[in-house]
Amino acid sequence: MKRKAIIVIFLILATAMASAQTALEFTEVTPKDARTMGMGGAFHVFSQGYSSFFGNPAGFAGANSSLTLTDLSVWAYLAPTTQNVERVKSIIDGSATDSDILGYAGDWIINNNGFGAGLSLGGGWVGKKGIAIGVTLVSDEVAAGNSLLGSKLVIATQLNGILGYASLFKLGPLSLRIGLDGRAFYRVQSDPVTGLPFSTILNDVLNDTFSLSTITLLGGYGFAADVGLVAGIGPVMLGLSARDFGLEFKVGKFNVQNIIDDNISAFPLLGTTAVKLNPSYAAGLGVRLFENSKFEPSLYTELENPQKIFSSSDMVASALNSLHAGAQVRLMRFITVRGGLNKGWYSLGAGIDLSFLELDAAIFTEELGLYPGDKGRSGLSVQVGIRFGR
Repeated sequence: MKRKAIIVIFLILATAMASAQTALEFTEVTPKDARTMGMGGAFHVFSQGYSSFFGNPAGFAGANSSLTLTDLSVWAYLAPTTQNVERVKSIIDGSATDSDILGYAGDWIINNNGFGAGLSLGGGWVGKKGIAIGVTLVSDEVAAGNSLLGSKLVIATQLNGILGYASLFKLGPLSLRIGLDGRAFYRVQSDPVTGLPFSTILNDVLNDTFSLSTITLLGGYGFAADVGLVAGIGPVMLGLSARDFGLEFKVGKFNVQNIIDDNISAFPLLGTTAVKLNPSYAAGLGVRLFENSKFEPSLYTELENPQKIFSSSDMVASALNSLHAGAQVRLMRFITVRGGLNKGWYSLGAGIDLSFLELDAAIFTEELGLYPGDKGRSGLSVQVGIRFGR
């Protein structure tokens, strides 16, 4: 009987794996918040409080409760140079001609390896006993390609409802935080392979012929789970996280204009296109000194999807292209300065914590290519949080 049960389970898993191979792959839409990007993208494994809704659920286990009424992050994929600032100003004030705008867009796509923007908005509560509940909305839009004419616009938006739990265990000098969460989400996405024809959309906008009825997206709901742990001895921490374990779900096509005309009833709940989530993993080492003092330095290093390093023909290059390293110094408990290395690219950031109001900003570059220095995309991020507790 046991033997039959094992065979049945094996057949079910084999069928699920076979069907997943034909499905589209979606990756989680994560915020480019100023705190993380200011440290080179190295604050996922050791995230705390509200940040753990996007990072490591082990961060829900803390000494104090925290309530985030609002956390808003906005970012732009555009190098913050004087020239680009002047270009953006000329577009806003209307002094840039259509030809100028097309030239700017082409330059940003080629020299900045694409441009775009995104935002993250949410709130949540992380309790003293490790129970966490939150709602987040993350949207990211990027136009990229080898030229303006062949560029594609990729749109990804995800609304999440999250319920998590984490526990803290003490084993002599060793502390161990273990956490998990479950997420119900609704995903809106352009086709991840073909995208949308950005040059056509831009020309239509400039010629006042653009219509939202030409934009077709995919939409559907699903469920996912995240797990993680952080072990610490004194100021030294070692962490692991795994995100986006979920069942295959279905998405359907919808027209953006129909959403405007028919409100939310036009969003498809059931579709015919199979989609699977692409799980992500991270491992990190951190050091946090003089915690909660007037001078609190910390250092974090993380490897993104470390399992891929061992399957690479050049493990050193693969490791460097997975490495996020960052440091921050918190002064007088309300001023923070940050710096980092994001797969070989530098980042800088700073923040002010005024009781319940947090303000942060960062300038960053992220690597899109196969090795550090191959294909960097620069940007800036600003974050505002209204939070009670830490």
